[in-house]
Amino acid sequence: MTSTISLERKFALVPEWVIDLQISNSAFRLYAILARYADYNTHRAFPSRETLAERMGASVKTVERAVVELQEVGAIHRENRGRYHSNMYTLVMDEPKGTNMSPDKNVPREDKIVQRGDKNVRRGDKNVALTRTIEQELKNKRDIFDQFWNLYPKKADKRKAEKALEGALKRAELSVILEGVEKYRDDPNRKPEFTKNPATWLNADAWENDPLPERQVVNEWGKPLAPAAQGPGRREWVRSLHEMGEHWECREGEFGCK
Repeated sequence: MTSTISLERKFALVPEWVIDLQISNSAFRLYAILARYADYNTHRAFPSRETLAERMGASVKTVERAVVELQEVGAIHRENRGRYHSNMYTLVMDEPKGTNMSPDKNVPREDKIVQRGDKNVRRGDKNVALTRTIEQELKNKRDIFDQFWNLYPKKADKRKAEKALEGALKRAELSVILEGVEKYRDDPNRKPEFTKNPATWLNADAWENDPLPERQVVNEWGKPLAPAAQGPGRREWVRSLHEMGEHWECREGEFGCK
């Protein structure tokens, strides 16, 4: 994929319960980096340890210690995919049982009061947490749709396209869909007047389509051009047509034709 699908504002989502965990700075930073790489729906990521070390500005051993630390508190699951593949990391978004404690004085988060504007709000207030979660999910959906919308070569029926993309993401990864959009957009055989509406393209799983067939060259009446006449005798026939003002079989530079 190219940089054209990247958001102008890149960000990583970290659940609040992870922020309150009593873990090292390296472990917290690793979780945030994994969140940056993770798929929106599956929460899975598979960057190499070298990539993680580079992003953290630390050694591979530091990365490994941070991974173990996150596993111990239940913040991630790691799956070994074999000798020649990077590990698969799955982020845990919902708080596991037994971690519902804040770092200071082991005070349960639900009992901790925080100042929000001119109101005191319990941090564990389900309504507050739910509102923040819904707002963030809506923003994520808008950001994801904007990636698709900015790439797709035809802007039509935006609301239908949003609904179609939501369904398409249940059948394919976002990166696969966007890669398909780029191929369709850049296909030299795509005619703008026949470009599918975005919702139609998504509902048909068109990211799996083969490239469009080559355009057929047609004459002014819209009929395919016949192969140019070959052989000395046939070229004389073409010359006779040329002399009558018919140049549709003439080659460039032949008989003085331009």
